[in-house]
Amino acid sequence: MNIAEGNLIVKMLEKRCGQLTLVHLENGELLNVNDIAWGYDMGDDFAHITTNISPPQEGVEVNFFYVNEVSKLLDPGTGKTIHEPESQ
Repeated sequence: MNIAEGNLIVKMLEKRCGQLTLVHLENGELLNVNDIAWGYDMGDDFAHITTNISPPQEGVEVNFFYVNEVSKLLDPGTGKTIHEPESQ
């Protein structure tokens, strides 16, 4: 994944704030994401993302991952792929 692709994924997740998005990670993990907070650590090329913290919701898991770990974004309502990075 290149930096522009990573930035696009952040923007797509921001745009869907409040709408459930399924995030597939390269390690096979599947995350339910309602909202994100993101940022960069010094020297990192890719953003880190913390999910489901604003507003906090009881029973909703908070997750942390780096955007370059994303393999696919899905809309659970339609089952359609929202985005799949080109460089897998």
